[in-house]
Amino acid sequence: PPPPACAQYAGPLPRGALPRCAAMPMKLYASADDYKTKKALIAAQYAGMDVEVPKGMGANQVGRIPVLETEQGCIFSSTAIARYLSRINRPLGLYGQNLIDGGMVDSWVEFSTHELEVPLCTWVLPVMGVFPECPEATQCAKEDVKKALNVLNNHLLHNMYMVGHTITLADISLCCALLDGMATVLDAEFRKPFGNVMRWFSLCLAQPEFKAVLGDVKLCAAAAAGKGAAPKKEAAPKKEAAPK
Repeated sequence: PPPPACAQYAGPLPRGALPRCAAMPMKLYASADDYKTKKALIAAQYAGMDVEVPKGMGANQVGRIPVLETEQGCIFSSTAIARYLSRINRPLGLYGQNLIDGGMVDSWVEFSTHELEVPLCTWVLPVMGVFPECPEATQCAKEDVKKALNVLNNHLLHNMYMVGHTITLADISLCCALLDGMATVLDAEFRKPFGNVMRWFSLCLAQPEFKAVLGDVKLCAAAAAGKGAAPKKEAAPKKEAAPK
């Protein structure tokens, strides 16, 4: 079958205009509340693609998710899905304007996955009740998050966006990776040294494509505490057998 209409579009885009696809909406089988799902949906907004998330998808779903169902086949893994959606409308530039831009976008996407999301999830997920907190792991995670934010802050000192002069998948990935942290644990005191990151984060959230998916994002005033493991119940003492 022929590619979607917007994939065939090769000319320059009029300012502010995005071609919409004539193909049937794609289906994204994923948890609607997951920041990784939001990453894909924002990329779809920029690309002018209609992507539906069926209701009832979540952690209890049987099988591997996320999965994007297209007319040509299925794609799994949140990063692969976001990359696919970002490359559909090439004139838009979500993967940069040339090969070196594309390589830089990939570099920051990998940075987000390994250097930011891993420690941030270690810190945030216990707060969200996903698993019990391990205080030693949380403390290490806080330091690793600071290191990652320092890297971003230094880069954004001289750059408005992560790559080039417009939004790319690098911005989408990193911004979405920070969402849960900004809402739960990265309080005003923690955010204070990272002024460049906060300027960039606010700039991303102000974009219509981000707002269409995220709505209004509220930053936490005070960091929430993680939930420890439930105390083990002591076994009831055995009753002594009555004398015969």
